Amino acid sequence: MCGIFGLLLKRPLREDDLALGRAGTAALAYRGPDDHGEWFDIDAGVYFGHRRLSIIDLGAGGQQPMVRGQEALTYNGEIYNYRALSGQLGQAGIAMSSQSDSEVLLQAMRHWGRSAVERLDGMFAFAFWDGQEAMLAVDPFGEKPLYYATTEEGVYFSSELGPLARLLKLDAALDDEHWAAFLSLGYIPSPQTVYPAVRRLEPASVVTVTKGVPARSTRYWTPPSGEPGRGAVRPLSEANIDSLAEALIGSLERRLVADVPIGLFLSSGVDSALIASLCRRELDRELDCLTVAFPEGDVTNECEAAAAIAAYLGLPHRILENQVDPETANIARVVELFGQPSGNSGILPVDQLCAAAVRHYKVGLTGIGGDEVTWGYGKNQTYWRWRHIFGLPAPVRRLMLEAGRLLGGGAARFGNRVGAPKTELYLANKNFPALPWLKALPGFDSWAAEAFAGDCPLELAVPLFDFNEVLPNMQLPAFDHASMRHGLELRTPFLNRDLVEVVAGFDPRALLAFGQKSVFRRLLGRYLPADLYERPKAGFSFPEEFLVRNVPSPKIVGALSASAIDTVWDAKMEPGAWRTLAVRLLAAAHFFDQERLAHG
Repeated sequence: MCGIFGLLLKRPLREDDLALGRAGTAALAYRGPDDHGEWFDIDAGVYFGHRRLSIIDLGAGGQQPMVRGQEALTYNGEIYNYRALSGQLGQAGIAMSSQSDSEVLLQAMRHWGRSAVERLDGMFAFAFWDGQEAMLAVDPFGEKPLYYATTEEGVYFSSELGPLARLLKLDAALDDEHWAAFLSLGYIPSPQTVYPAVRRLEPASVVTVTKGVPARSTRYWTPPSGEPGRGAVRPLSEANIDSLAEALIGSLERRLVADVPIGLFLSSGVDSALIASLCRRELDRELDCLTVAFPEGDVTNECEAAAAIAAYLGLPHRILENQVDPETANIARVVELFGQPSGNSGILPVDQLCAAAVRHYKVGLTGIGGDEVTWGYGKNQTYWRWRHIFGLPAPVRRLMLEAGRLLGGGAARFGNRVGAPKTELYLANKNFPALPWLKALPGFDSWAAEAFAGDCPLELAVPLFDFNEVLPNMQLPAFDHASMRHGLELRTPFLNRDLVEVVAGFDPRALLAFGQKSVFRRLLGRYLPADLYERPKAGFSFPEEFLVRNVPSPKIVGALSASAIDTVWDAKMEPGAWRTLAVRLLAAAHFFDQERLAHG
Protein backbone atom coordinates (compact mmCIF):
# COMPACT_ATOMS: atom_id res chain seq x y z
CA MET A 1 0.00 0.00 0.00
CA CYS A 2 1.60 3.19 -1.10
CA GLY A 3 1.43 6.55 -2.80
CA ILE A 4 2.42 7.07 -6.44
CA PHE A 5 3.13 10.18 -8.47
CA GLY A 6 4.40 10.51 -12.00
CA LEU A 7 4.89 12.42 -15.23
CA LEU A 8 4.32 11.20 -18.79
CA LEU A 9 5.35 14.14 -20.94
CA LYS A 10 5.42 14.93 -24.63
CA ARG A 11 9.02 16.08 -24.38
CA PRO A 12 12.22 15.13 -22.53
CA LEU A 13 12.34 15.82 -18.81
CA ARG A 14 13.95 18.99 -17.49
CA GLU A 15 15.35 19.68 -14.05
CA ASP A 16 12.16 21.47 -13.05
CA ASP A 17 10.15 18.38 -14.06
CA LEU A 18 12.27 16.21 -11.80
CA ALA A 19 11.81 18.71 -8.99
CA LEU A 20 8.04 18.66 -9.50
CA GLY A 21 7.96 14.86 -9.53
CA ARG A 22 9.95 14.72 -6.31
CA ALA A 23 7.72 17.33 -4.68
CA GLY A 24 4.60 15.39 -5.69
CA THR A 25 6.06 12.15 -4.32
CA ALA A 26 7.05 13.86 -1.07
CA ALA A 27 3.54 15.27 -0.70
CA LEU A 28 2.31 11.67 -0.40
CA ALA A 29 4.81 10.71 2.31
CA TYR A 30 2.08 9.86 4.84
CA ARG A 31 0.76 7.18 2.45
CA GLY A 32 4.13 5.45 2.44
CA PRO A 33 6.24 6.32 5.49
CA ASP A 34 8.56 3.30 5.21
CA ASP A 35 10.53 4.03 2.04
CA HIS A 36 10.63 6.09 -1.12
CA GLY A 37 12.10 5.81 -4.59
CA GLU A 38 12.11 7.23 -8.09
CA TRP A 39 12.87 6.16 -11.64
CA PHE A 40 12.95 8.29 -14.75
CA ASP A 41 13.81 8.23 -18.42
CA ILE A 42 14.79 11.75 -19.39
CA ASP A 43 14.57 11.27 -23.15
CA ALA A 44 11.17 9.55 -22.97
CA GLY A 45 9.77 12.21 -20.62
CA VAL A 46 8.79 9.66 -17.97
CA TYR A 47 9.11 10.07 -14.20
CA PHE A 48 7.81 7.55 -11.62
CA GLY A 49 7.81 8.41 -7.91
CA HIS A 50 6.86 6.06 -5.08
CA ARG A 51 6.22 6.19 -1.33
CA ARG A 52 6.11 2.77 0.30
CA LEU A 53 4.05 1.32 3.11
CA SER A 54 5.73 -2.06 3.59
CA ILE A 55 3.24 -4.90 4.01
CA ILE A 56 4.61 -7.84 1.95
CA ASP A 57 8.34 -8.64 1.51
CA LEU A 58 9.45 -5.90 3.87
CA GLY A 59 13.02 -5.74 2.60
CA ALA A 60 14.61 -4.47 -0.58
CA GLY A 61 12.76 -7.03 -2.70
CA GLY A 62 9.63 -4.90 -2.64
CA GLN A 63 11.19 -1.51 -3.31
CA GLN A 64 9.65 0.65 -6.01
CA PRO A 65 9.58 1.91 -8.63
CA MET A 66 10.50 -1.56 -9.86
CA VAL A 67 12.39 -2.00 -13.11
CA ARG A 68 13.08 -5.09 -15.19
CA GLY A 69 14.73 -4.52 -18.54
CA GLN A 70 13.08 -1.56 -20.22
CA GLU A 71 9.83 -1.94 -18.25
CA ALA A 72 9.05 -0.04 -15.06
CA LEU A 73 6.22 -0.09 -12.50
CA THR A 74 5.02 2.22 -9.75
CA TYR A 75 2.13 0.66 -7.90
CA ASN A 76 -0.20 1.27 -4.97
CA GLY A 77 -2.21 -1.58 -3.49
CA GLU A 78 -2.16 -5.31 -2.85
CA ILE A 79 -2.46 -8.21 -5.30
CA TYR A 80 -4.07 -10.82 -3.09
CA ASN A 81 -3.66 -13.72 -5.52
CA TYR A 82 0.00 -12.93 -6.23
CA ARG A 83 1.17 -16.34 -5.05
CA ALA A 84 -1.07 -18.14 -7.54
CA LEU A 85 0.02 -15.77 -10.30
CA SER A 86 3.66 -16.31 -9.38
CA GLY A 87 3.13 -20.04 -9.84
CA GLN A 88 1.58 -19.50 -13.28
CA LEU A 89 4.46 -17.26 -14.30
CA GLY A 90 6.92 -19.81 -12.99
CA GLN A 91 5.37 -22.45 -15.22
CA ALA A 92 6.02 -20.07 -18.12
CA GLY A 93 9.69 -19.97 -17.17
CA ILE A 94 9.65 -16.59 -15.41
CA ALA A 95 11.61 -16.69 -12.15
CA MET A 96 11.02 -14.24 -9.31
CA SER A 97 13.85 -12.61 -7.43
CA SER A 98 11.69 -11.57 -4.45
CA GLN A 99 8.59 -12.51 -2.47
CA SER A 100 6.90 -9.25 -3.41
CA ASP A 101 3.51 -8.90 -5.05
CA SER A 102 4.97 -5.87 -6.84
CA GLU A 103 7.36 -8.06 -8.81
CA VAL A 104 4.55 -10.47 -9.64
CA LEU A 105 2.52 -7.57 -11.02
CA LEU A 106 5.45 -6.27 -13.05
CA GLN A 107 6.23 -9.69 -14.49
CA ALA A 108 2.53 -10.33 -15.19
CA MET A 109 2.38 -7.11 -17.21
CA ARG A 110 5.54 -8.04 -19.09
CA HIS A 111 4.23 -11.53 -19.86
CA TRP A 112 0.48 -11.04 -20.44
CA GLY A 113 0.36 -7.37 -21.33
CA ARG A 114 -2.84 -5.42 -20.79
CA SER A 115 -4.83 -8.62 -20.19
CA ALA A 116 -2.91 -9.16 -16.95
CA VAL A 117 -5.31 -6.84 -15.11
CA GLU A 118 -8.14 -9.29 -15.75
CA ARG A 119 -6.28 -11.93 -13.72
CA LEU A 120 -5.77 -9.80 -10.62
CA ASP A 121 -7.66 -10.18 -7.37
CA GLY A 122 -6.72 -7.08 -5.50
CA MET A 123 -6.99 -3.39 -4.88
CA PHE A 124 -4.58 -1.42 -7.01
CA ALA A 125 -3.72 1.67 -8.94
CA PHE A 126 -0.55 1.57 -10.99
CA ALA A 127 1.44 3.00 -13.87
CA PHE A 128 3.39 0.62 -16.12
CA TRP A 129 5.94 1.72 -18.71
CA ASP A 130 6.84 -0.78 -21.45
CA GLY A 131 9.58 1.30 -23.04
CA GLN A 132 7.28 2.93 -25.58
CA GLU A 133 4.05 3.85 -23.85
CA ALA A 134 2.48 3.84 -20.41
CA MET A 135 -0.64 2.24 -19.02
CA LEU A 136 -2.57 3.53 -16.00
CA ALA A 137 -4.92 1.04 -14.35
CA VAL A 138 -7.32 0.81 -11.39
CA ASP A 139 -8.82 -2.20 -9.61
CA PRO A 140 -12.32 -3.54 -10.38
CA PHE A 141 -14.09 -1.58 -7.63
CA GLY A 142 -12.02 1.61 -7.49
CA GLU A 143 -10.65 0.89 -4.01
CA LYS A 144 -7.37 2.59 -4.87
CA PRO A 145 -7.77 6.01 -6.50
CA LEU A 146 -5.72 7.33 -9.39
CA TYR A 147 -6.07 10.91 -10.63
CA TYR A 148 -4.49 12.17 -13.82
CA ALA A 149 -4.17 15.67 -15.23
CA THR A 150 -3.93 16.31 -18.95
CA THR A 151 -2.02 19.47 -19.87
CA GLU A 152 -0.21 20.93 -22.86
CA GLU A 153 3.00 19.39 -21.49
CA GLY A 154 1.57 15.88 -21.09
CA VAL A 155 0.02 13.76 -18.36
CA TYR A 156 0.63 13.93 -14.60
CA PHE A 157 -0.80 11.31 -12.23
CA SER A 158 -1.14 10.91 -8.48
CA SER A 159 -2.77 8.77 -5.79
CA GLU A 160 -4.42 11.92 -4.49
CA LEU A 161 -5.95 14.97 -6.08
CA GLY A 162 -4.42 17.66 -3.87
CA PRO A 163 -0.75 17.36 -4.93
CA LEU A 164 -1.67 17.53 -8.64
CA ALA A 165 -3.76 20.64 -8.17
CA ARG A 166 -1.23 22.44 -5.99
CA LEU A 167 1.89 21.65 -7.98
CA LEU A 168 0.32 22.29 -11.37
CA LYS A 169 -1.51 25.38 -10.05
CA LEU A 170 -4.78 24.17 -11.54
CA ASP A 171 -8.00 26.15 -11.55
CA ALA A 172 -11.12 24.66 -10.01
CA ALA A 173 -14.53 25.00 -11.62
CA LEU A 174 -17.82 23.14 -11.89
CA ASP A 175 -20.36 23.56 -14.66
CA ASP A 176 -24.09 23.68 -13.92
CA GLU A 177 -24.64 19.95 -14.28
CA HIS A 178 -21.78 19.02 -11.97
CA TRP A 179 -22.98 21.56 -9.41
CA ALA A 180 -26.41 19.94 -9.58
CA ALA A 181 -24.85 16.49 -9.20
CA PHE A 182 -22.74 17.52 -6.21
CA LEU A 183 -25.57 19.23 -4.36
CA SER A 184 -27.91 16.29 -5.08
CA LEU A 185 -25.51 13.45 -4.25
CA GLY A 186 -22.78 14.90 -2.05
CA TYR A 187 -19.96 14.03 -4.43
CA ILE A 188 -18.70 14.93 -7.90
CA PRO A 189 -19.27 11.85 -10.09
CA SER A 190 -16.13 10.42 -11.65
CA PRO A 191 -14.35 10.69 -13.96
CA GLN A 192 -14.95 14.42 -13.39
CA THR A 193 -13.25 16.19 -10.49
CA VAL A 194 -13.52 19.76 -9.29
CA TYR A 195 -10.53 20.53 -11.53
CA PRO A 196 -11.53 20.35 -15.23
CA ALA A 197 -8.00 19.28 -16.18
CA VAL A 198 -8.04 16.28 -13.81
CA ARG A 199 -9.95 13.05 -14.18
CA ARG A 200 -10.26 10.18 -11.78
CA LEU A 201 -9.78 6.81 -13.44
CA GLU A 202 -13.00 4.86 -12.95
CA PRO A 203 -13.22 1.32 -11.52
CA ALA A 204 -11.97 -1.57 -13.68
CA SER A 205 -10.49 0.90 -16.16
CA VAL A 206 -7.22 1.40 -17.97
CA VAL A 207 -5.92 4.26 -20.05
CA THR A 208 -2.92 4.19 -22.36
CA VAL A 209 -0.66 7.23 -22.59
CA THR A 210 1.48 7.54 -25.71
CA LYS A 211 4.01 10.37 -25.97
CA GLY A 212 2.20 12.33 -23.32
CA VAL A 213 -1.27 11.95 -24.85
CA PRO A 214 -3.91 9.82 -23.09
CA ALA A 215 -6.32 7.65 -25.01
CA ARG A 216 -9.89 7.22 -23.85
CA SER A 217 -10.16 4.99 -20.81
CA THR A 218 -11.59 1.52 -21.36
CA ARG A 219 -13.09 -1.01 -18.97
CA TYR A 220 -11.78 -4.56 -18.56
CA TRP A 221 -14.68 -5.73 -16.37
CA THR A 222 -18.28 -4.71 -15.84
CA PRO A 223 -19.95 -5.93 -12.64
CA PRO A 224 -22.80 -8.29 -13.52
CA SER A 225 -26.20 -8.03 -11.89
CA GLY A 226 -28.84 -10.67 -11.45
CA GLU A 227 -32.01 -10.94 -13.51
CA PRO A 228 -35.22 -10.80 -11.48
CA GLY A 229 -37.29 -13.94 -11.70
CA ARG A 230 -40.98 -14.21 -12.43
CA GLY A 231 -43.76 -15.07 -10.06
CA ALA A 232 -43.41 -15.30 -6.31
CA VAL A 233 -40.01 -14.55 -4.79
CA ARG A 234 -38.34 -17.53 -3.21
CA PRO A 235 -35.63 -17.47 -0.56
CA LEU A 236 -32.16 -18.45 -1.62
CA SER A 237 -31.48 -22.13 -1.22
CA GLU A 238 -28.92 -23.52 1.20
CA ALA A 239 -26.83 -24.36 -1.86
CA ASN A 240 -26.93 -20.67 -2.79
CA ILE A 241 -25.75 -19.72 0.69
CA ASP A 242 -23.00 -22.36 0.44
CA SER A 243 -21.74 -20.86 -2.83
CA LEU A 244 -21.76 -17.39 -1.28
CA ALA A 245 -19.83 -18.68 1.72
CA GLU A 246 -17.27 -20.45 -0.48
CA ALA A 247 -16.53 -17.32 -2.50
CA LEU A 248 -16.33 -15.15 0.62
CA ILE A 249 -14.04 -17.55 2.47
CA GLY A 250 -11.72 -17.74 -0.54
CA SER A 251 -11.60 -13.97 -0.78
CA LEU A 252 -10.99 -13.63 2.96
CA GLU A 253 -8.18 -16.19 3.00
CA ARG A 254 -6.26 -14.31 0.31
CA ARG A 255 -6.70 -11.04 2.22
CA LEU A 256 -5.06 -12.48 5.32
CA VAL A 257 -1.63 -12.73 3.66
CA ALA A 258 0.76 -10.13 5.08
CA ASP A 259 4.19 -9.89 6.65
CA VAL A 260 2.90 -7.54 9.37
CA PRO A 261 0.16 -8.05 11.99
CA ILE A 262 -3.45 -7.61 10.90
CA GLY A 263 -6.20 -6.24 13.10
CA LEU A 264 -9.87 -6.97 12.44
CA PHE A 265 -12.15 -3.95 12.83
CA LEU A 266 -15.17 -5.30 14.71
CA SER A 267 -18.38 -3.36 15.26
CA SER A 268 -21.76 -4.62 16.39
CA GLY A 269 -22.89 -5.02 12.77
CA VAL A 270 -23.50 -8.10 10.68
CA ASP A 271 -20.74 -7.58 8.10
CA SER A 272 -17.75 -7.36 10.45
CA ALA A 273 -19.20 -10.08 12.71
CA LEU A 274 -19.42 -12.37 9.69
CA ILE A 275 -15.79 -11.69 8.78
CA ALA A 276 -14.73 -12.41 12.36
CA SER A 277 -16.75 -15.64 12.39
CA LEU A 278 -15.28 -16.90 9.11
CA CYS A 279 -11.76 -16.06 10.26
CA ARG A 280 -12.21 -18.07 13.43
CA ARG A 281 -14.48 -20.93 12.42
CA GLU A 282 -13.48 -21.58 8.81
CA LEU A 283 -9.85 -20.44 8.63
CA ASP A 284 -8.84 -20.94 12.27
CA ARG A 285 -7.23 -17.52 12.46
CA GLU A 286 -7.12 -15.72 15.80
CA LEU A 287 -6.88 -12.14 14.65
CA ASP A 288 -7.06 -9.36 17.19
CA CYS A 289 -10.47 -7.68 17.03
CA LEU A 290 -10.36 -3.91 17.28
CA THR A 291 -13.14 -1.57 18.29
CA VAL A 292 -12.57 2.14 18.67
CA ALA A 293 -14.23 3.94 21.56
CA PHE A 294 -15.23 7.56 21.08
CA PRO A 295 -15.29 9.03 24.60
CA GLU A 296 -16.28 12.45 23.28
CA GLY A 297 -18.85 13.37 20.67
CA ASP A 298 -21.98 11.58 19.50
CA VAL A 299 -20.53 8.70 17.47
CA THR A 300 -22.20 5.41 18.40
CA ASN A 301 -20.16 3.36 20.88
CA GLU A 302 -20.24 -0.30 19.83
CA CYS A 303 -17.56 -1.61 22.17
CA GLU A 304 -19.77 -3.71 24.48
CA ALA A 305 -21.63 -5.46 21.67
CA ALA A 306 -18.41 -6.07 19.71
CA ALA A 307 -16.72 -7.47 22.82
CA ALA A 308 -19.56 -9.98 23.25
CA ILE A 309 -19.14 -11.21 19.66
CA ALA A 310 -15.37 -11.55 20.07
CA ALA A 311 -15.78 -13.41 23.37
CA TYR A 312 -18.22 -15.91 21.87
CA LEU A 313 -15.80 -16.63 19.02
CA GLY A 314 -12.82 -16.84 21.36
CA LEU A 315 -11.03 -13.98 19.65
CA PRO A 316 -8.84 -11.46 21.46
CA HIS A 317 -10.51 -8.05 21.60
CA ARG A 318 -8.87 -4.68 22.01
CA ILE A 319 -10.68 -1.40 22.61
CA LEU A 320 -8.78 1.55 21.20
CA GLU A 321 -9.70 4.96 22.53
CA ASN A 322 -9.93 7.76 20.01
CA GLN A 323 -7.49 10.45 21.08
CA VAL A 324 -8.18 12.93 18.28
CA ASP A 325 -9.44 16.32 19.42
CA PRO A 326 -13.13 16.34 18.38
CA GLU A 327 -12.81 20.03 17.54
CA THR A 328 -10.60 19.08 14.58
CA ALA A 329 -13.43 16.97 13.15
CA ASN A 330 -14.86 19.72 11.01
CA ILE A 331 -15.72 20.57 7.42
CA ALA A 332 -12.18 21.78 6.76
CA ARG A 333 -10.90 18.29 7.58
CA VAL A 334 -13.44 16.70 5.25
CA VAL A 335 -12.33 18.90 2.35
CA GLU A 336 -8.65 18.43 3.18
CA LEU A 337 -8.93 14.63 3.12
CA PHE A 338 -10.90 14.46 -0.14
CA GLY A 339 -8.98 17.25 -1.88
CA GLN A 340 -12.25 18.59 -3.32
CA PRO A 341 -15.78 19.36 -2.09
CA SER A 342 -17.54 16.39 -0.49
CA GLY A 343 -20.59 16.01 1.68
CA ASN A 344 -19.39 12.72 3.14
CA SER A 345 -18.89 13.62 6.79
CA GLY A 346 -18.58 9.88 7.46
CA ILE A 347 -14.90 10.27 6.62
CA LEU A 348 -14.39 11.91 10.02
CA PRO A 349 -14.97 8.86 12.27
CA VAL A 350 -12.94 6.76 9.79
CA ASP A 351 -10.14 9.31 10.14
CA GLN A 352 -10.31 9.03 13.93
CA LEU A 353 -10.58 5.24 13.90
CA CYS A 354 -7.47 4.91 11.73
CA ALA A 355 -5.51 7.37 13.86
CA ALA A 356 -6.18 5.12 16.84
CA ALA A 357 -5.56 1.80 15.06
CA VAL A 358 -2.26 2.70 13.40
CA ARG A 359 -0.62 2.92 16.81
CA HIS A 360 -0.80 -0.89 16.89
CA TYR A 361 -1.31 -2.20 13.33
CA LYS A 362 -0.44 -1.46 9.71
CA VAL A 363 -3.32 -3.48 8.21
CA GLY A 364 -6.99 -3.49 9.16
CA LEU A 365 -9.58 -5.98 7.93
CA THR A 366 -13.01 -4.40 7.40
CA GLY A 367 -16.55 -5.07 6.25
CA ILE A 368 -16.59 -2.27 3.66
CA GLY A 369 -18.80 -3.06 0.69
CA GLY A 370 -20.93 -5.78 2.28
CA ASP A 371 -24.11 -3.70 2.07
CA GLU A 372 -23.48 -2.77 -1.54
CA VAL A 373 -22.70 -6.29 -2.73
CA THR A 374 -25.78 -7.89 -1.15
CA TRP A 375 -28.13 -4.86 -1.13
CA GLY A 376 -28.18 -4.72 2.66
CA TYR A 377 -28.98 -1.09 3.38
CA GLY A 378 -32.18 -0.49 5.32
CA LYS A 379 -33.44 2.04 2.80
CA ASN A 380 -33.62 -0.76 0.22
CA GLN A 381 -36.34 -2.35 2.32
CA THR A 382 -38.39 0.82 1.98
CA TYR A 383 -38.05 0.84 -1.79
CA TRP A 384 -39.04 -2.84 -1.86
CA ARG A 385 -42.12 -2.34 0.32
CA TRP A 386 -43.25 0.60 -1.79
CA ARG A 387 -42.34 -0.97 -5.13
CA HIS A 388 -45.94 -1.20 -6.36
CA ILE A 389 -46.50 2.49 -5.68
CA PHE A 390 -43.20 3.59 -7.24
CA GLY A 391 -44.09 1.42 -10.23
CA LEU A 392 -47.39 3.17 -10.91
CA PRO A 393 -47.67 5.28 -14.08
CA ALA A 394 -46.31 8.81 -13.71
CA PRO A 395 -49.74 10.51 -14.04
CA VAL A 396 -51.11 8.42 -11.15
CA ARG A 397 -48.18 9.26 -8.92
CA ARG A 398 -48.55 12.91 -9.90
CA LEU A 399 -52.15 12.81 -8.67
CA MET A 400 -50.87 11.47 -5.35
CA LEU A 401 -48.53 14.45 -5.15
CA GLU A 402 -51.34 16.92 -5.82
CA ALA A 403 -53.66 15.18 -3.35
CA GLY A 404 -50.97 15.25 -0.72
CA ARG A 405 -50.53 18.98 -1.14
CA LEU A 406 -54.25 19.50 -0.56
CA LEU A 407 -54.44 17.23 2.47
CA GLY A 408 -51.15 18.30 4.07
CA GLY A 409 -49.35 16.52 6.91
CA GLY A 410 -48.33 12.93 6.34
CA ALA A 411 -50.20 12.79 3.03
CA ALA A 412 -48.07 15.67 1.74
CA ARG A 413 -44.87 13.93 2.82
CA PHE A 414 -45.98 10.70 1.15
CA GLY A 415 -46.96 12.53 -2.06
CA ASN A 416 -43.62 14.30 -2.24
CA ARG A 417 -41.76 11.00 -2.01
CA VAL A 418 -43.74 9.13 -4.65
CA GLY A 419 -44.96 11.86 -7.03
CA ALA A 420 -41.73 12.91 -8.71
CA PRO A 421 -40.95 11.99 -12.34
CA LYS A 422 -39.28 8.59 -12.69
CA THR A 423 -35.82 10.09 -13.27
CA GLU A 424 -36.15 12.06 -10.02
CA LEU A 425 -37.66 9.46 -7.68
CA TYR A 426 -34.30 8.42 -6.22
CA LEU A 427 -33.32 12.05 -5.66
CA ALA A 428 -36.74 12.92 -4.21
CA ASN A 429 -36.28 10.26 -1.53
CA LYS A 430 -32.58 10.78 -0.93
CA ASN A 431 -33.07 14.51 -0.51
CA PHE A 432 -36.56 14.58 0.97
CA PRO A 433 -38.13 17.17 1.25
CA ALA A 434 -35.67 19.37 -0.68
CA LEU A 435 -36.30 18.20 -4.26
CA PRO A 436 -38.04 21.48 -5.31
CA TRP A 437 -34.96 23.41 -4.14
CA LEU A 438 -32.70 21.12 -6.19
CA LYS A 439 -34.94 21.31 -9.25
CA ALA A 440 -34.43 25.07 -9.29
CA LEU A 441 -30.70 24.57 -9.88
CA PRO A 442 -29.48 25.30 -13.43
CA GLY A 443 -28.45 22.03 -15.03
CA PHE A 444 -30.48 19.83 -12.69
CA ASP A 445 -33.06 18.68 -15.23
CA SER A 446 -30.57 17.72 -17.95
CA TRP A 447 -28.21 16.02 -15.49
CA ALA A 448 -30.94 14.01 -13.73
CA ALA A 449 -32.53 12.94 -17.02
CA GLU A 450 -29.24 11.44 -18.16
CA ALA A 451 -27.97 10.09 -14.84
CA PHE A 452 -31.19 8.25 -14.00
CA ALA A 453 -32.41 7.19 -17.43
CA GLY A 454 -33.52 3.60 -17.94
CA ASP A 455 -36.44 1.33 -17.24
CA CYS A 456 -35.10 -0.61 -14.25
CA PRO A 457 -37.66 -0.71 -11.38
CA LEU A 458 -36.69 1.66 -8.59
CA GLU A 459 -36.32 -1.08 -5.96
CA LEU A 460 -33.60 -2.65 -8.13
CA ALA A 461 -32.15 0.56 -9.58
CA VAL A 462 -31.32 2.07 -6.18
CA PRO A 463 -29.04 -0.73 -4.89
CA LEU A 464 -27.39 -0.93 -8.31
CA PHE A 465 -26.75 2.83 -8.21
CA ASP A 466 -25.27 2.48 -4.72
CA PHE A 467 -22.92 -0.26 -5.92
CA ASN A 468 -21.89 1.28 -9.24
CA GLU A 469 -21.86 4.97 -8.30
CA VAL A 470 -22.03 5.77 -4.59
CA LEU A 471 -19.54 3.10 -3.47
CA PRO A 472 -16.67 4.12 -5.81
CA ASN A 473 -17.41 7.85 -5.76
CA MET A 474 -18.17 8.46 -2.10
CA GLN A 475 -17.53 5.53 0.23
CA LEU A 476 -14.27 4.03 -1.05
CA PRO A 477 -12.46 7.38 -1.46
CA ALA A 478 -13.35 8.16 2.16
CA PHE A 479 -11.84 4.93 3.44
CA ASP A 480 -8.75 5.25 1.25
CA HIS A 481 -7.98 8.89 1.99
CA ALA A 482 -8.71 8.64 5.72
CA SER A 483 -6.75 5.42 6.28
CA MET A 484 -3.78 6.32 4.12
CA ARG A 485 -3.48 9.73 5.75
CA HIS A 486 -2.27 7.68 8.73
CA GLY A 487 -0.29 5.05 6.80
CA LEU A 488 -2.86 2.31 7.51
CA GLU A 489 -3.98 -0.24 4.96
CA LEU A 490 -7.64 -1.32 4.95
CA ARG A 491 -8.71 -4.58 3.28
CA THR A 492 -12.19 -5.91 2.62
CA PRO A 493 -13.12 -9.43 1.49
CA PHE A 494 -16.50 -8.26 0.18
CA LEU A 495 -14.98 -6.45 -2.80
CA ASN A 496 -14.04 -9.48 -4.82
CA ARG A 497 -15.04 -10.33 -8.39
CA ASP A 498 -15.83 -13.99 -7.65
CA LEU A 499 -18.17 -12.98 -4.84
CA VAL A 500 -19.96 -10.36 -6.95
CA GLU A 501 -20.40 -12.86 -9.78
CA VAL A 502 -21.85 -15.45 -7.38
CA VAL A 503 -24.38 -12.90 -6.07
CA ALA A 504 -25.24 -11.95 -9.66
CA GLY A 505 -26.41 -15.51 -10.17
CA PHE A 506 -29.19 -15.04 -7.60
CA ASP A 507 -32.65 -13.60 -8.16
CA PRO A 508 -32.00 -10.05 -6.90
CA ARG A 509 -35.48 -9.88 -5.42
CA ALA A 510 -34.37 -12.54 -2.93
CA LEU A 511 -31.83 -10.09 -1.53
CA LEU A 512 -34.66 -7.69 -0.61
CA ALA A 513 -37.81 -9.68 0.09
CA PHE A 514 -36.86 -11.42 3.35
CA GLY A 515 -35.58 -8.61 5.55
CA GLN A 516 -32.55 -6.38 5.75
CA LYS A 517 -29.25 -8.19 5.20
CA SER A 518 -31.17 -11.49 5.15
CA VAL A 519 -28.51 -13.27 3.10
CA PHE A 520 -25.62 -12.46 5.42
CA ARG A 521 -27.82 -13.03 8.48
CA ARG A 522 -28.55 -16.54 7.28
CA LEU A 523 -24.86 -17.23 6.82
CA LEU A 524 -23.92 -15.59 10.13
CA GLY A 525 -26.55 -17.70 11.89
CA ARG A 526 -24.34 -20.71 11.24
CA TYR A 527 -21.73 -19.26 13.59
CA LEU A 528 -23.36 -16.91 16.11
CA PRO A 529 -26.54 -16.93 18.21
CA ALA A 530 -29.07 -14.41 16.91
CA ASP A 531 -29.06 -12.25 20.05
CA LEU A 532 -25.48 -11.21 19.29
CA TYR A 533 -26.26 -9.71 15.90
CA GLU A 534 -30.03 -9.19 15.65
CA ARG A 535 -29.95 -5.51 16.50
CA PRO A 536 -30.66 -2.34 14.52
CA LYS A 537 -27.83 -1.30 12.22
CA ALA A 538 -25.87 1.49 13.91
CA GLY A 539 -23.85 2.48 10.87
CA PHE A 540 -20.63 4.45 10.94
CA SER A 541 -21.77 8.01 10.61
CA PHE A 542 -20.93 11.41 11.95
CA PRO A 543 -23.59 13.69 13.46
CA GLU A 544 -24.03 16.35 10.79
CA GLU A 545 -25.60 18.82 13.21
CA PHE A 546 -22.16 19.08 14.84
CA LEU A 547 -20.81 20.53 11.57
CA VAL A 548 -23.55 23.10 10.92
CA ARG A 549 -24.74 24.09 14.40
CA ASN A 550 -23.89 27.71 15.22
CA VAL A 551 -22.13 28.14 11.87
CA PRO A 552 -23.10 31.20 9.81
CA SER A 553 -24.38 30.62 6.31
CA PRO A 554 -21.77 30.81 3.54
CA LYS A 555 -21.97 33.97 1.47
CA ILE A 556 -21.06 32.51 -1.91
CA VAL A 557 -21.48 28.96 -3.20
CA GLY A 558 -21.11 28.72 -6.95
CA ALA A 559 -23.85 30.62 -8.71
CA LEU A 560 -26.40 30.10 -5.93
CA SER A 561 -28.32 33.16 -4.86
CA ALA A 562 -28.22 34.37 -1.28
CA SER A 563 -31.90 33.55 -0.92
CA ALA A 564 -31.32 29.94 -2.05
CA ILE A 565 -28.57 29.53 0.54
CA ASP A 566 -30.73 31.15 3.22
CA THR A 567 -33.53 28.68 2.49
CA VAL A 568 -31.21 25.80 3.36
CA TRP A 569 -29.72 27.55 6.36
CA ASP A 570 -33.06 28.44 7.88
CA ALA A 571 -34.07 24.77 7.76
CA LYS A 572 -30.72 23.15 8.54
CA MET A 573 -31.75 21.83 11.98
CA GLU A 574 -35.03 20.39 10.74
CA PRO A 575 -35.47 16.67 9.96
CA GLY A 576 -34.71 15.51 6.46
CA ALA A 577 -32.16 16.53 3.89
CA TRP A 578 -31.77 20.21 4.72
CA ARG A 579 -28.95 19.49 7.16
CA THR A 580 -27.21 17.29 4.60
CA LEU A 581 -27.56 20.05 2.01
CA ALA A 582 -26.09 22.51 4.51
CA VAL A 583 -23.03 20.26 4.92
CA ARG A 584 -22.58 20.11 1.13
CA LEU A 585 -22.86 23.89 0.86
CA LEU A 586 -20.32 24.36 3.66
CA ALA A 587 -17.89 21.95 2.00
CA ALA A 588 -18.15 23.73 -1.36
CA ALA A 589 -17.86 27.17 0.22
CA HIS A 590 -14.81 26.18 2.25
CA PHE A 591 -13.10 24.59 -0.74
CA PHE A 592 -13.57 27.57 -3.04
CA ASP A 593 -12.58 29.99 -0.26
CA GLN A 594 -9.30 28.11 0.04
CA GLU A 595 -8.88 28.15 -3.73
CA ARG A 596 -9.28 31.93 -3.81
CA LEU A 597 -6.69 32.32 -1.07
CA ALA A 598 -4.26 29.97 -2.85
CA HIS A 599 -4.56 31.85 -6.13
CA GLY A 600 -4.42 35.26 -4.56
